[in-house]
Amino acid sequence: MKNEQLKKIGYLLGIGLGIIIVTAFVFSQIIFPVLLGRTPKIATPDVMGVSLLQAKRLLQDEKLHVVVKDSLYSDTVAAETVLEQHPEPGLKIRQDGTVYLVVSKGSATVTVPSIIGKPFQEVIITLRSLGLHTLVADSTYSDIYSVNTVMRCIPSSGSKVNKNSSVKLILSKGSIPQADTLDASLPVYPY
Repeated sequence: MKNEQLKKIGYLLGIGLGIIIVTAFVFSQIIFPVLLGRTPKIATPDVMGVSLLQAKRLLQDEKLHVVVKDSLYSDTVAAETVLEQHPEPGLKIRQDGTVYLVVSKGSATVTVPSIIGKPFQEVIITLRSLGLHTLVADSTYSDIYSVNTVMRCIPSSGSKVNKNSSVKLILSKGSIPQADTLDASLPVYPY
């Protein structure tokens, strides 16, 4: 007996929920647009090849919403430039509609800058700003380069590398210490 009552209550709730959904749909799609008027359709502006900021401004001036759907690397198109748009330019869309954009992330490769002879801290900042990682591979004595400056890098300056790759650095320890400056308590081994 109790199971039958629960089934009846479940059916009634399902029917009631269905009526609410159908009523909401009818009001939002038929009654409100007839009473308030439908938003006009406009031609989608062409924003391909312009900056993302300018594209947003143009589309929002036409009362359209903007969503950046994706961003891709491009060796030919500058970063923050629109590569694609959906719907395509010229197609009719209702005001308050949404235009989806694909934006360029710029080139996937960068050129390793000239960093030889520069201080380690400066090199880290320079490489990080280009999207590269640093890795200290070794350090050695040098009479040419002062302490903590870059003596060599792998790949070499001027090489094209992918963003997010690592540049190995060989740092200078400065000049070779002289025997008279060494601690007398430490043994000195010939090389």
